[in-house]
This record gives sequence, structure tokens and C-alpha cells, in this order.
Amino acid sequence: MSKFTTILFDLDDTLFDFSACWEKGMQQTISTHALTAELDQEKFLEALRRHGDDLWVDVIAKRYDFTQYRRLRFQRAMADCNRQIEAGQVDDFQRAYQAACLDAIQPDATVQSTIARLAEEHTLGIVTNGPVDMAFIKLERLGLSAHFPRERVFLSEIIGHHKPDLRIYEHVREKLGVESKQVLFVGDTWEADVAGAMDAGFSAVWINPRGKKPTSKHQPLAVIERLDQLLAIL
Repeated sequence: MSKFTTILFDLDDTLFDFSACWEKGMQQTISTHALTAELDQEKFLEALRRHGDDLWVDVIAKRYDFTQYRRLRFQRAMADCNRQIEAGQVDDFQRAYQAACLDAIQPDATVQSTIARLAEEHTLGIVTNGPVDMAFIKLERLGLSAHFPRERVFLSEIIGHHKPDLRIYEHVREKLGVESKQVLFVGDTWEADVAGAMDAGFSAVWINPRGKKPTSKHQPLAVIERLDQLLAIL
């Protein structure tokens, strides 16, 4: 019997390979959308990725919301290609990308069975810094909605605090009515899903398939490459 009553998961790159879906969706949209079809597609994709990474710290710091983030990322990438566009022009590209990205999400039978087994003995929840407008569709496409009802899907965009801000973990703990020592947090991002969760008093498991190096001295319960390896730990 696990000592944890509650397991919280990150969503993107934890329950599925969002990075691969992002890349596939972006490549398809760049190659077909009127704003970008004539650009150097590899150069533009790299610029989107670079500016997205640079701007993400401003999202976490609450200087930009997701709409502003998406528009600025696109505008700056276009500027790298010597194109200037209005912010409103980005929205149609974003809609096309989201449809392509979501279409790329495929359910994984191993993930589904792992989550189903964990749900037999634990309360499961999600805590994500990802956007509200995609989160529930992702879960539906993954075939995981039944194990993560809306009241246990915690979105930083709605809560107003982003991981690794301690206030988001405390908010979740209070909503679920559990003690910190009863909670295990599972995710792929060291700062948000390991260090932040552990600073909040939770235990943590780091999903690290690419062998990244930790950036602090926190000691997670385990480091794994695949979600199904969690079963042997618990």
C-alpha cells in the first residue's frame, strides 16, 4: 500500500509527449498558412521556439497572459524573417496550429493502464502551467478524462499563480483537503515539478527521459524515464 493518498501530475511532457505534438502542429501550420507558407520553414520554427522560451519567463512572472505570449512569440519570429504583422493577425495562425497540435495527440495504452491502476488506490489530479483553452481537450484526446475530473485539474492560468510559486501547491492542497506529506508530485520539469513541489512539502518523482541535469540539491523520491515505471516505485 502506497504511503501517498494523492498523486498530482504535470500534463505536457509528463502524460504525453507534448513537445512532439507542438513540433508536428507547428510544422504543418507553418507550411500551409498564408502568413508563413513562403518563409524558410526551419528558420521560422527555430525562431518561434527561441522566442517562446525567452518569453515563457514573463508568463510565469505574470507579465503576459497566454494571448499576449502567443502574439509576441509570433511577431518576434516574423521580425526575424523581416516581416511585420499586427497582433490580431496571429490569432488565425494560432487557431490553425492548435487544431493541428491537438490532432497530433494520440492515446497511449500504457499510459492509460498506468493511470487506471494508480487511480484504484489514489486520488489523482493535474497541476499545469499550460493554457486553459487546450488542457481539457488534451485529456479527452488522451483518453484520461475519466480519471481527471475538472475539479481535480488545476490550471495556473485560472488560479493566478504558476509553478514553482508555492501558492499554487498550497491552493491545490487546500482544495483537495490533504496533508503535504500525503502528496506525490510527478512531472518532467525540475524547477516546477520537483523543486517547487518539494519546497511545498510534497514528495516528487522526476520524469527525465533525456537525462537532464538537476539545477538544485533537491532529492526526489525517484527519477524515471517512463510513466509506467512509477508503478514499481509505489
